[in-house]
Amino acid sequence: MNHLINSLTRLSTHSALPVKPKSGQLIKGKVIQSLQYNKFVVSMGMKSVEAKVNQPLVKGSSYLFQVEQVEPDLVLRPITVSEERSGPLGLSSLLKQIGVQENKDNLSLMKAIVDLKVPLDKKDLARVFKLVQSSANQRVSRDILLHMISRKMPIQPSVYSALSAKYTAEYSQVLSDVTQQLGEKSLSASDEKIKSMVQTLRAEQNQNAEGMILKKIKSDLANGSSTTFELFKKSGIIDTKDTYSSFKQNWSRLNPSMERLPFTKEQVAASLQELLQNQLPISPSENQTIKQWAHTSERLLSLWTQQPSNPDFSTLSEQTRKQWTETFKKVVNQKILERLTPYFQESTKLFIEKAVTLLGNEKRDTYPFTKAEFKSYHSDIQDLLGKQLPHVQQKLLVHLLQSLSQNIQLSDKDRMWLHMRTMMNELGFNDEHDLLSSSSKLTDASAQTENSLKSLLLKGLTEGSEVKAETANRLINLINGTQLASYSDNSETLQIALQFPGDFIGALKDVHMNMEGRKNDDGQIDSDYCHVMFYLHLSQLEETIIDLNIVERRVSIVVYNENPELEKLFQPYQKKLEEGLENVGYKLNSIKARVTSVVSKTSSANNQMAVEEGLDIRI
Repeated sequence: MNHLINSLTRLSTHSALPVKPKSGQLIKGKVIQSLQYNKFVVSMGMKSVEAKVNQPLVKGSSYLFQVEQVEPDLVLRPITVSEERSGPLGLSSLLKQIGVQENKDNLSLMKAIVDLKVPLDKKDLARVFKLVQSSANQRVSRDILLHMISRKMPIQPSVYSALSAKYTAEYSQVLSDVTQQLGEKSLSASDEKIKSMVQTLRAEQNQNAEGMILKKIKSDLANGSSTTFELFKKSGIIDTKDTYSSFKQNWSRLNPSMERLPFTKEQVAASLQELLQNQLPISPSENQTIKQWAHTSERLLSLWTQQPSNPDFSTLSEQTRKQWTETFKKVVNQKILERLTPYFQESTKLFIEKAVTLLGNEKRDTYPFTKAEFKSYHSDIQDLLGKQLPHVQQKLLVHLLQSLSQNIQLSDKDRMWLHMRTMMNELGFNDEHDLLSSSSKLTDASAQTENSLKSLLLKGLTEGSEVKAETANRLINLINGTQLASYSDNSETLQIALQFPGDFIGALKDVHMNMEGRKNDDGQIDSDYCHVMFYLHLSQLEETIIDLNIVERRVSIVVYNENPELEKLFQPYQKKLEEGLENVGYKLNSIKARVTSVVSKTSSANNQMAVEEGLDIRI
């Protein structure tokens, strides 16, 4: 489906002039006002600047300027004359300056670049046309490069190659090529890891999960890493009293060759599943808010304990009470409590209900809870936070559970979530972030990223691998391109476009997901309002588009497909869908089927994008 190229335009945004333009840059602007001494006020994007221009300009006209000087005064030289009078002549002049032949296609591309109003120097401009002209599919190449310019990405062949792979390649096919090249050969340790990851990404069952866990633990022991050991202690598989050395000694005593695990894979699966269920469904920033709440609770309880026997909450200083209520109010306002409630003990749920009454009336003589109730609540929160895993252990937990998934009773929803998390972790989308965040701990950083497919492929290119260099580069570019194209952020909204191998749901091609959401006052995604679209190519229904829209936590779904009997197919599942949404705080507003052959009849210019395969879909 060509919706991917169409989505480039949707993700593009017009960019404002940078604070400090650079000499040589080309900037489009409109003359707002004429001043003395050859100075003009010029509007560029969302910013107006005062600049010196040694040529007469017409107020209200638009020009393409080249920055000649930045300091002490901004000096601009108009390259084009007024668009209203002779725009095409200006574009022709610009093409001539960068040595590009004038023709209809080049003039059209130059106009599209100028209309983006993004500063671009001549070298980058010339490189854009060179990349387009060298492409086998110039229309796709043009769209990709316009996307790069609008997002202020470097106009470099490496960035272009990554985005080209994103919009022309499929994970499903490239991973299949990797599997064929690795085959049943005797492989290096690195290639064995690649093979295992590809099998996981393609949703193939791991027939030797126990052997995989054994290798992981023995590898950690040999390298002096305690990641797996600490994870198993957290889950209760290993006694919390055991030290790293005592565990190794006990294992060696029971099984001198250490060729069998000191526990069964079923025990590991059950313990890790329980640990996963205790992980809170909150973002890192929300986790920080919870920790602040717990910290102020600890300080308050410490001061309260120092008071005479059984004092009332009101005996504490107003500042102490205010600090706690402010952090508690933040947790409530961000709607974090709604997701935490299932993890609380009943006594804590009751305490929260009482504490919420404080937020509307802090100046009162009596308070709804006792010190004993506050102490019980604080203990529950501390216990809950103690079960939360750091980022590295969370990735390992998901990886191990995915490998053991055939030994776990999981709902379809949880199984899909587990596989999605595994793909996000193992493809290598977060490698650069992990390296940056662990820059002070190089050993840990390299250990983290070497657990990703991208890092292993890069290693294979330099150290040798059974995966052909062409295939490895194609997959690396596809992963990088997915990263580059996946995220578009501004002060009010967030857009995410993701692509995954479709094998895990039995799809013939990759799964594509586009999500748009607005932000709340704290800069977080507002879960009450969201728009998600899934593009699928299923084995039975073939091309299918699911358009999911959330307004005030009410969910409306439209499924597009060529099958006229589609609505009859999903009607038996509607009740189950309603119940599932209600369990997570949403309400099903409607679910409808649309036959794709008639969608174009109801499309509108603002809300529709044409897909070349004879179908219009609402974006």
